[in-house]
Amino acid sequence: MSGPTRRRGPGRPPGSDSAETRLRILQSARQVFSTIGFDQASLKQIAADAGLTRNAIANYYPSKIDLYLAALASVQEVAVERIINRASAVPGPAHRRIMALVESATDFGWTDRTFVRFFVTATVDATRHPELRDHALLPLETAGRFVRETLEAARRDGDVEPDVDIEALTRLVGDLLWGLAMDIGFYGEETQVRRTVRSVDRLLSAALVPASYGMPREGAN
Repeated sequence: MSGPTRRRGPGRPPGSDSAETRLRILQSARQVFSTIGFDQASLKQIAADAGLTRNAIANYYPSKIDLYLAALASVQEVAVERIINRASAVPGPAHRRIMALVESATDFGWTDRTFVRFFVTATVDATRHPELRDHALLPLETAGRFVRETLEAARRDGDVEPDVDIEALTRLVGDLLWGLAMDIGFYGEETQVRRTVRSVDRLLSAALVPASYGMPREGAN
């Protein structure tokens, strides 16, 4: 095989600690699961991608389902909670806070695309394996809760129009996040995705900025 190898040889690398090894395993798991799906993937394939033996993987995750659930947890704990925490710290109106969520998710997606690829494909795997559904959809549900609570607070404070359909907008943002993850993980180029995010900004601004702060709404005198 030509070219430098990406990882060191099989087994636990000398001098590495268990936390580092777990991170390598989880990254390889996200990569392999997102490439060929839960049904086709094996611990042997994931071990090969991580530069470890299958037995070394089994020391941390005894079965494929254990590793799959751990990979899902890594998306929730490392990606989503980091994104939510960043967006939660942004001051300002609902539009700005929700866009902070979208922008943070986009920025994070480029740091390690195994997260967004696995996020997308896990939602598809969950349609074939109902036992995975709650785990696979947790990232979207967490983001949705942030959006819903942000909109509810804004409506109470009078910062959005009182007739804003919170449930519909929450679902819309979730759909946008899923679509952006698909673009980042599989199809889009970064400049193209950034343009899409700017369009999302305009759409959310139109939907959420009260008429008193912008152009009169249709039908207004």
